[in-house]
Amino acid sequence: MKRGLFWALAVAILVFTSARAARAHARRAESKQALTTVEAQARELVRLRGSARDSSLSARPEGGLAGKVARALASSGLLGSALQSLSPEAESTDKGLVRQHATLTLSGPTLPQVGKFLDAWRTAEPEWIISGLDLSPAGTGTPGADVPLRAVVTMDAVFRGSPKFPGDVLRLPGDHR
Repeated sequence: MKRGLFWALAVAILVFTSARAARAHARRAESKQALTTVEAQARELVRLRGSARDSSLSARPEGGLAGKVARALASSGLLGSALQSLSPEAESTDKGLVRQHATLTLSGPTLPQVGKFLDAWRTAEPEWIISGLDLSPAGTGTPGADVPLRAVVTMDAVFRGSPKFPGDVLRLPGDHR
C-alpha cells in the first residue's frame, strides 16, 4: 500500500512538472522567435535610417557662405552694409556627414526687413537651418516707425561629404577614427 501510494505520488509529481516544463518550453520558443523578430526589425531600422539620412541630405554646395549671405541680403532689399559680421566656425565630421555652424550679425534693419532676409535665406539656402535669432534695438527710432535692430542669426547645415579643408576636421564624441 505504501509502495502504491509512493508511485501514485511520483506519477502525479511527474505529470504536474512535465506539464509545467512543456509550457515553459513553449514560452521559451515564443520568446526566442520574438527576439529573432526584434533583432531583424532593429537591423532593418538601422539600415533604413542610414539610407534615409544619406538620401535626404544634399552634397556640399559649391561657393562660400559670404557670397550666399550677400545674395540673400540683396534679394531681400538690404544693403551689404547691413552685414556687421559673419563668422563661420570650423566644420566637424562624423560618419561621412559634415556639420557647419555660422553666426551672422545684421545691424540696422527693421523687423520687417529681418523677416524678408530670413525668407530670402530660407528660399535660397534650404539646407541651412536657422537655429537661433537674437533681436535687440540698435538705436532709437522715430516714434511710430520701425526701430532699427541688431539681429544675430545662428544657423547650421549638415551635408554629405568630407570637410572642405582636411585640417578642419573636429572629432566628435564616439568617433574613434
